[in-house]
Amino acid sequence: MGGSVRFFKGHGTGNDFVILPDPDGGLELTPSMVAALCDRGRGIGADGVLHVVRSAKHPEAAGLAGEAEWFMDYWNSDGSIAEMCGNGVRVFARFLVAEGYTDSASFPIATRAGVVRAVVGASEVSVTLAAPRVGAGSTATLGGLTFTGTSVDVGNPHLVCSVPSGMSLRDLDLTHAPDYDAAVFPTGVNVEFMVRGGTEAAAFGHIAVDRRPGPDRGHIAVDSPPADRPEYGHIAVDSPPADGRERGHIAVDSPPPSQPERGHIAVDSPTEGREQGHIAVDSPPPSQPERGHIAVDSPPPVQPERGHIAVDSPPPSPAQPDRGHIAVDRRGGEFGHIAVDKRPVPVGVDAHVAMRVYERGSGETLSCGSGAIAVAAVALRETGKETGVVAVDVLGGRLTITVDGESCVLTGPAVLVATGETLHIG
Repeated sequence: MGGSVRFFKGHGTGNDFVILPDPDGGLELTPSMVAALCDRGRGIGADGVLHVVRSAKHPEAAGLAGEAEWFMDYWNSDGSIAEMCGNGVRVFARFLVAEGYTDSASFPIATRAGVVRAVVGASEVSVTLAAPRVGAGSTATLGGLTFTGTSVDVGNPHLVCSVPSGMSLRDLDLTHAPDYDAAVFPTGVNVEFMVRGGTEAAAFGHIAVDRRPGPDRGHIAVDSPPADRPEYGHIAVDSPPADGRERGHIAVDSPPPSQPERGHIAVDSPTEGREQGHIAVDSPPPSQPERGHIAVDSPPPVQPERGHIAVDSPPPSPAQPDRGHIAVDRRGGEFGHIAVDKRPVPVGVDAHVAMRVYERGSGETLSCGSGAIAVAAVALRETGKETGVVAVDVLGGRLTITVDGESCVLTGPAVLVATGETLHIG
């Protein structure tokens, strides 16, 4: 198929999708088309494709047309087909409401794993799925280490592995797929790695500036603070030269006792001008306790957004009242971009965990809704519970999972970010 096709782009906690509206089922998607659309270097870029078609018009969903008008025909970024995508179905629901394909805020959606029910709110979308089925144990191998895991069926297969004590999620190299037992998972598996406790989960985020060669060149890492100094962290950029120990080094120190709100970040020693090469985090004004300011040099006139770091007051979002954003330059990809989630410690939950995931057919993603459900089921099981509420922190944000005896509800933000036309996708 050639020609132009209307598309939308959306994401749920960073798990992003190309959305192709096709109510009457006229698009004949192929694996190569889907892979081309999802290619981040040569296509639109996404973790998968949401093909929006009426159930009655799709051969795999015609039998469900009496239960749900719309079918989520979901494809992974490599062109393979998946049974379920928890974040995908939430974005799918957001799209149907936003584009007027339904006039209800609560409605069923057909998937290859069955019919789910969506509830679309102002900032969050919830979907109700069948309760996850926790199965037998298995293992995954990554970087020469073997992790003990638990299989979970969420309509698609998952293997949830706990990260051992003394190891952080940040230590995992998920640029390659974990090895698993193909006899247990003959069609492949999504592998989740999880850690318990609020300390790592609440501060979970990622800061990356340019992936240059060298063990510590061009990379900023936020390490886990020592247990006896929870306020102490460390950020290192490059190795400082021998003749200047303070040069090329950024340290976030514990604030002095007399000024608990004040910290200090120093980059190099200033040469000319006291403000050159100096970052100061000042105590916020009383009227705006959440507001601070970080300034690095004065930006050049031709690039007013360059060379400036600002920590603004967070957006007035009820779901994320203390979320902030730090941006350095405005360059493509992940070069020159720093993002830190300031997530509040959840209340009223039975468990709080953080996870990373390698998705079958997509690689590591910022989030996986069905994976979060699988992790929640295992977290509850480890606390001796079969039901409850679990907050799961992923690289792209936070999801909340409520599990009861018959079903589970996955809740989190889902947004549409762009629309346009793609030419010659076939």
